[in-house]
Amino acid sequence: MYSVHRLLWDIRRHPDVKNRYRAHPEEVLDAYGVDGEFRAWMRDLDFKSMYEHGVNPYLLYFCAIQLEVDRAAYYAQIRGEKP
Repeated sequence: MYSVHRLLWDIRRHPDVKNRYRAHPEEVLDAYGVDGEFRAWMRDLDFKSMYEHGVNPYLLYFCAIQLEVDRAAYYAQIRGEKP
């Protein structure tokens, strides 16, 4: 869980991490040691699954903003609504 939280924080705080993640997500996930289900959820930007499995909602939200996820789409996903 720590590796996911650290990645979310760094995406929010460091534009170079955000840009590298957007260009090469697998490399960044490797560098942060994110694996298992969290790796798939992070790759797919499945915020709902991460939220349901204990990822800090503050970090999720601000990471989504940095990755330019539409706020309405983010909230709909968290609520479990279909697009």
